[in-house]
Amino acid sequence: MGGERLIHKNMILSILLPVALASHRPPAWFDPMLAGYKFAYDEKHGSVAVHDSKTGFFLVREIECDGGIVTLTLTRDRKEVSNMGYTVTGNSPPDSGIPKVVEKPLPNLSTGKGLSIGDSEANMKSLYGQPKSVHLDGNAKQFRVCTYKRKTDANYEASYTFKAGKLIEISLLRDNE
Repeated sequence: MGGERLIHKNMILSILLPVALASHRPPAWFDPMLAGYKFAYDEKHGSVAVHDSKTGFFLVREIECDGGIVTLTLTRDRKEVSNMGYTVTGNSPPDSGIPKVVEKPLPNLSTGKGLSIGDSEANMKSLYGQPKSVHLDGNAKQFRVCTYKRKTDANYEASYTFKAGKLIEISLLRDNE
């Protein structure tokens, strides 16, 4: 009788343990690399804002709530970077005490799985699958935003913005709640 209980408990553990461990991993569509920067928060990976003058792109890694919320964004939108709390020439008052964007070439304009700025929505879907939602944005509804979302032990979100069929912005978010 005791042996049967032990076998039963082991069977339950062998079923539940993989499910519990899976909830602590990001979803398969959540790519932890963007423009050569890692989606991470530790001693080596803190908040940073980089501008590549050759491409015009900004890469911003933001850390909030002691690492509870992490974002990684690749964009050309100066106003968006300024709204994230960084001094951007032409969008922020000079000498405002706000952290400045570092001028530095970005290693690439791609995700770790190879999705690059300028790629099509079809290429995004081939790499990450069907997005959870798609909506039009912008004053003239000129942007098509594809969003992937999933809640595990944290909320994960990835947004890919397209204009005229070409990828122009990527944003990743993890919120540990």
